[in-house]
Amino acid sequence: MKKERNLNIADVKKVGVIAKINADLAKNLKTIEKILAKYGVEILLEKSCAKEVDKQGFELINLAKNCDFLISLGGDGTIISVCRQSAEISPFVLGIHAGRLGFLTDITMDECEEFFKDFFEGKFDIETPFMLDVFMHKKSGDTVKKIAFNEAAILSLKPGSMAHINALLNGKDFNSYFGDGVLISTPIGSTAYNMSANGPIIYPLSDVFAVTPICSHSLTQRPVVLPRGFEMKFRTQSDAVLVIDGQDRFNMSNLDSISVALSEKSAKFIRHIGRDYFQILKEKLHWGYND
Repeated sequence: MKKERNLNIADVKKVGVIAKINADLAKNLKTIEKILAKYGVEILLEKSCAKEVDKQGFELINLAKNCDFLISLGGDGTIISVCRQSAEISPFVLGIHAGRLGFLTDITMDECEEFFKDFFEGKFDIETPFMLDVFMHKKSGDTVKKIAFNEAAILSLKPGSMAHINALLNGKDFNSYFGDGVLISTPIGSTAYNMSANGPIIYPLSDVFAVTPICSHSLTQRPVVLPRGFEMKFRTQSDAVLVIDGQDRFNMSNLDSISVALSEKSAKFIRHIGRDYFQILKEKLHWGYND
């Protein structure tokens, strides 16, 4: 997937802010409000952070519908939640770091003044990493769809016990996973849980997804990378749980199976024009450094 540009700066009048609650919230909101006011832009607040500063707030989905873009003020967890909850609308999202430094937030509070100067001069990029469609097939015959930003993981519920998970690829028997579980990752999520499970690091805009065994009981089990158009289905009789992005949990005993495939839904990240993914990767993983 290539970088895209389809946000008209002249149309930007309202910006929604979703923030992680911390001690600096009020100060950070005032800073952002002051900077954007210079460009004639009003900020609207998501209801939970608005409550912290005694202002009127709005549901996230209403911000996504009525604002020209959203600001996620926090860490990776905040921006993941924003993208998942608003996936059907797919708003433009700018990640400002105000939590633990991660891979997703683009700028820090100290960089806001300079960033918005560039932004309103048209100096920015839009990146559109794809998410995952996760279909939960209930034993009743109903199917529920969820969106995963980083990953969907099927995990053994009992520490130390082995999960047995059967996998089908495009409707055909593919593999049986024995171990702590199996993880299905997006490209942008490949540097999260997937990397910890020794899965492959994938360029975030790739049109693929990864299936990675977690602590497999067989040395022959290895991660596989699959292109768009492939669907993996998983069934298990083990005591296991489906965890989506570490945020939603579903007991597999209530499901007949789950199906996972690369979604047509993507995030739309507003990026600093000089952002270099591979340099960020190198710095965060300390590649090329001698201790």
